[in-house]
Amino acid sequence: MKNPLIVKCCFLVGLYLLLSDALVAQNCEQKLKLATQNYQEGKIELIKNLLEPCLMQKRLDKKQMLEAYRMMSSAAFLMDSINQGAQFISSILNRDLAYKTRADDIYSFKNELFEISQRPQFQFGVNIGVNLPYMHIDDVFNDAFDSDNAQTIGGLKVNNLISDVKTELGISMEWIFIRQIRTRLELETGIGFQKINYNYTDNYQGQKKGVSITDWQVPMMVNYRLPWLLVGNTLSIQMGTVFRFLNDWRQEQVSGSTLSLNDIRTQFNYDFSVGAFLNVKTKYLIFRPRLQYSMGCSSRAKKLSSEQNIKYLYNSPSFVNYNNHFNHFIFSVALLKPKFK
Repeated sequence: MKNPLIVKCCFLVGLYLLLSDALVAQNCEQKLKLATQNYQEGKIELIKNLLEPCLMQKRLDKKQMLEAYRMMSSAAFLMDSINQGAQFISSILNRDLAYKTRADDIYSFKNELFEISQRPQFQFGVNIGVNLPYMHIDDVFNDAFDSDNAQTIGGLKVNNLISDVKTELGISMEWIFIRQIRTRLELETGIGFQKINYNYTDNYQGQKKGVSITDWQVPMMVNYRLPWLLVGNTLSIQMGTVFRFLNDWRQEQVSGSTLSLNDIRTQFNYDFSVGAFLNVKTKYLIFRPRLQYSMGCSSRAKKLSSEQNIKYLYNSPSFVNYNNHFNHFIFSVALLKPKFK
């Protein structure tokens, strides 16, 4: 059975804490009103000392907090404390990315808010896209046969065994991280995957076959923010390299099973990539649609020995080892959380 005295003590302690918290919050609301009065009367040197303790103790709601940072920032600019004023603006933007200035705000506050909002120190989030790949067959080689172009299987030349190559829409997803390195320059990297499919006609078997490829990818991009706005949002271009690491490469067989080609495809390759994107600010996140072109710069096939070719021919009579690379048009959308500092 519970001790009535202990229960009563716990109730009184809880009530005391609740009332104390309410009194502190009420006191901070009064300080906010007093700070507003001081600001209107030009007593700007008193504002920081009044409001900063309440902000540190988190005794104001979000609307009151934004108002407190607005007055502290404006007061700092009026006292020529430019860096401190900028820090308070960063605190505003970290809480409300789409913060709107008021008609009576001072010019320094409006201008600095706009400038800082265009260049977050960090951004991190997820990028999801669809890509339209185009496959280039650079070379067909098969050392199991004569090395000349007269190689034949079943009366067909080796380089005629594959035709009607058609790629399908692929998908990609990345976790990305962006770091500002200069006023208009950013470095973007991350990690993700890409999946693409294509099919072709196997002229030896007279059948269509499909191929599925999954790569891990690591982008290394440099972003440049253009000095123009599009409907109030920043427009950027980017250029860089996408490093790809093979995860799986599979080819359909006539039997319905799949043949893994992982050990005859290069484990590492890279693309040269260019793109353009728009940063659309919402209240909490940046919505970033992007159009990108990526050009494959390295071989995706290993040249095999006669013994290796024979092994694959045993599993797939029409197997031909061909060297290829992919170019991609990619449309993606990223959701990014910015961090101002």
